[in-house]
Amino acid sequence: MSESLRRELLPFGIDVIVIGPGAVATPIWSKAEQVDVTPYLNTPYAAALNRLRATCSNSASRVCLPSGSAVLHALTAARPKVRYSVTPQPLQDWMARNLPKRVVDRMIGGRLGLLPPRR
Repeated sequence: MSESLRRELLPFGIDVIVIGPGAVATPIWSKAEQVDVTPYLNTPYAAALNRLRATCSNSASRVCLPSGSAVLHALTAARPKVRYSVTPQPLQDWMARNLPKRVVDRMIGGRLGLLPPRR
């Protein structure tokens, strides 16, 4: 949407810049343990939910504190980039945005245990 908006506003000299945050330090990371997953215990998603809960608990130490430095740079740069990525894991962010979506699906599915067994 931001790319469409940027192009739509070209005739008016208005630039649209995206600040793409990664995981941001908020209370959501500590809420994973509070989620009741018992309705899913006998489903194909049980293992994935447990892995996701563990990932959320571990991610609490790998999140960004909100920062205005990227915003300040975007607002003051003579020729700002169209997108600024603010993330503690820039490689993962880059892979998610640039690899084929099916590859990313398999990577995430593999980490969560959602892939079907190999034959």
